[in-house]
Amino acid sequence: MLIPLVNLIIFIIVCIDIAKSFGEGFGLGRLFLGFIFYPILGFGSAQYQGPSAGG
Repeated sequence: MLIPLVNLIIFIIVCIDIAKSFGEGFGLGRLFLGFIFYPILGFGSAQYQGPSAGG
């Protein structure tokens, strides 16, 4: 995350992977409106389903 411009790509990947790990489709919502979608994730009924990138 310390390399300029690469950190933006990594941040997008992290937001989408978090959405996949919780079984929701709000990856881009977390990217653009994180202050709304992260509390929905934290206080909602979503359950962690495991790592999205793991095989």
